[in-house]
Amino acid sequence: MARRLTEQDWVDFALTTLAHDGFDALKADVLARKLGVSRGSFYWHFADLRAFHARVIEHWKQVATEAIIAHIERYESHEARLDALLRRAFGDGAALEIRMRAWAESNTAAARALDDIDRRRRGYMERLLREAGIAPPLAATRTQVLYWTYLGAALSRSRLTGDRLDRTVAELKRMAFGGRPATLAVIEDSPRRPLSRRRRG
Repeated sequence: MARRLTEQDWVDFALTTLAHDGFDALKADVLARKLGVSRGSFYWHFADLRAFHARVIEHWKQVATEAIIAHIERYESHEARLDALLRRAFGDGAALEIRMRAWAESNTAAARALDDIDRRRRGYMERLLREAGIAPPLAATRTQVLYWTYLGAALSRSRLTGDRLDRTVAELKRMAFGGRPATLAVIEDSPRRPLSRRRRG
């Protein structure tokens, strides 16, 4: 006898489908066909498609931000936390992030969730920098630059590995924490040298 699908099974499968096929595939009949079950299983758990989408979006907020922050908070130092965050951001695939941002273009609930997540992520990064001693206005500016860099990498579908990931993370940490020397950094400028005067290769 086949195992009865739970609400969470549907939500998890929806996120997988979203990452591969986009938001147009998040329909009861499409998902039921992929899962090999009837639509009755879907409507046993969800009143309608809107309720299902709301549940999927809420779960994405959890796995894409809150669960990651909870994991990173286990590191003791601010530098270690930022290092782990940057490695996660630039080293993991961003297919789901891209699909969710595309969905937000036409779905109000997804758009609101995306705004919430962007604020939450930026707020967390800014807090890390401020707690590390960076002045609030500068912490806010550097956070915005870091986040724009992440979004650019995500939308370009780039995924860094190995030495490229190490060097990128090291340089972003140098920028975030004020130009202090970082492991594997390529540029060896003086920590107190103004950015505008840096030698460009």
